[in-house]
Amino acid sequence: MKHTGGCLCGQYSFATELDPMLVIQCNCTKCRKLSGSYQIGCLYSVEEIEEKGATTTYEFEGGSGFINTVHFCTQCHVRCKTHPAPEVMEGMVGIPLGIFDTAKNLSPKVEIWTSEKLPFLKTDDCVSESFEDSGIAERLNALLENLESR
Repeated sequence: MKHTGGCLCGQYSFATELDPMLVIQCNCTKCRKLSGSYQIGCLYSVEEIEEKGATTTYEFEGGSGFINTVHFCTQCHVRCKTHPAPEVMEGMVGIPLGIFDTAKNLSPKVEIWTSEKLPFLKTDDCVSESFEDSGIAERLNALLENLESR
């Protein structure tokens, strides 16, 4: 497998043969509270990820106004994945960069919600696009472009 990972206790794990379609840093207040820091997520189609282990879910309204579903390990409560609202990204799943065994090999290309970014965080050289809001249209276009090359 190209990428593997899992939660802290090992009860939840994932594997995939593919690189993420998009690696994105979210600076919004809600993701910051859910993760305890800022969030970097790796977006895949749900069919591209093999998973093992139980999760519990929590739903919240994202910046788009639609409901996202977050999954946490039932044992150690690490954030394992997020299913973006179907109205925004049907069939997609975001895996937090922090649970990848290969995290050092990935970096965000896009950052969103810079209007809520903590002032001490700097934009890294790897980020090529920044959006004050969710940048939904731009993210969807990037995903469609990456989908064609898979």
